[in-house]
Amino acid sequence: MKFTPLICMSVLLFSFQVWAHDGHDHLAPEAALIHLLWIIPAIIALAVAAGRIYLNSLSKAYNINQVKTNKPQG
Repeated sequence: MKFTPLICMSVLLFSFQVWAHDGHDHLAPEAALIHLLWIIPAIIALAVAAGRIYLNSLSKAYNINQVKTNKPQG
């Protein structure tokens, strides 16, 4: 695994002053809450994807066929 891109992305994402400009204060008390509300959809999407990957790996490990429901047509 190459760590250089990971390090570069971490520096860009976690450095508060990189994206700041005049009138955009990352050190304001409400800034953390605003950024948390902005990133919550991505966290939920990652959790759903991780859950699906985990369930697929379990079903393959124990040879379990997943039940698929048919949606009613209409």
